[in-house]
Amino acid sequence: MVFQQKQEKYLITAGAFFAFAVFGFMDNLKGPVLPVLLSNFNLSYTKGSTILLMLYLGFMFSILGSGFFAGKYGNVKVLLDAGIIMAVAAAGMSKAETQGVLYPLFLLIGIAMGSIEVGANGIITDIYPQKSGKYLNNLAVFHGAGSMAAPAVAGIVLGKNIPWQSLYKGSFFIILFFPVVFIVALWGSQKLTIHTDQIKDDDKGSLFQAHLILLAVLIFLYVASEIGFSSWLVDYLLKVRGFTLESGSLMLTLFWAFMMSGRFIASFIVEKAGYLKSLSIAAFLSLLVFSLGLLPVPFFAFLLPLTGLFFAMIFPTITALAAKFFPGIKHKVLSLLFFFAGLGGLVGPWVIGFTADRLGIAGAFPLLVFFISGIICILLILKFKFDLE
Repeated sequence: MVFQQKQEKYLITAGAFFAFAVFGFMDNLKGPVLPVLLSNFNLSYTKGSTILLMLYLGFMFSILGSGFFAGKYGNVKVLLDAGIIMAVAAAGMSKAETQGVLYPLFLLIGIAMGSIEVGANGIITDIYPQKSGKYLNNLAVFHGAGSMAAPAVAGIVLGKNIPWQSLYKGSFFIILFFPVVFIVALWGSQKLTIHTDQIKDDDKGSLFQAHLILLAVLIFLYVASEIGFSSWLVDYLLKVRGFTLESGSLMLTLFWAFMMSGRFIASFIVEKAGYLKSLSIAAFLSLLVFSLGLLPVPFFAFLLPLTGLFFAMIFPTITALAAKFFPGIKHKVLSLLFFFAGLGGLVGPWVIGFTADRLGIAGAFPLLVFFISGIICILLILKFKFDLE
């Protein structure tokens, strides 16, 4: 079967959306699974954080390699390879019985995640260059859907004392569908015409512009906040706020439900309101809601998932802002930003875990206030010193 270009466009877009749903699901199984791993393998918080560190080391290395691979072979092949690697990692996790195998398997999951990040965002910004803010937020909705499903499913499975490996065994068969989409796209389709800006990709100096460096720091701080939050929320609620594992997992599910809803809403707003204005409002409200949720009033803990509603638009809108201001070197710029995103995913949860070994999770989880405050500071600099919009 030969696809027409319009059909190809829809197939590949749908594949990218599904890939992001798998990304969100596999990434966010770690939140509810982590307390079980700490208990089953008698791990300290620092060792648990090191497992997460392997995930984001894999993500960072993959970002660098996938950017090069995408430039040479195309984003579709990047996503195909990502699906195969993710399936292998899920199969390995379904059989994991010792602490030692967790490190390389989380590394593989990170490699697959990085490839999805590069491939899916690359495809969307290529196919929809004039409305990248809208479609990147739509792409992120599917990440939110997968992220929301992960703790919901995990809470039910773990709440019934079913082995945690079963979560990965079940996900293996879903993941297999993901590379099949891109096999079909490569095997049966004509070459899709990509609408890119006709600007030479040779301006190396642009990678060292001050406002691009600030965007890199911005995405680092955001991802450190998001991944730190999603990795340790369940443990914080379990040990500090008196929740059960099942109810704590439900709270993480609500966080991702708000995240998904926020990104869907943002897809209608960001192009009209402006990227930087949208980011500033979202960051301020995130800080306000998260801070209220930390107050030692039982009811206020239920505000914590609401942080996701305001976190929602930050990552895809930063990506769209970068693509808008650096169209000629877009792929290089996005690779740089995603590398810093991976660095944030590595640092955020590790800092909280390391601090929790010394101060307890009650003293460590509130450190996210400093990361979110940093986001606001960077946005103010971009607005008033560089006058970006």
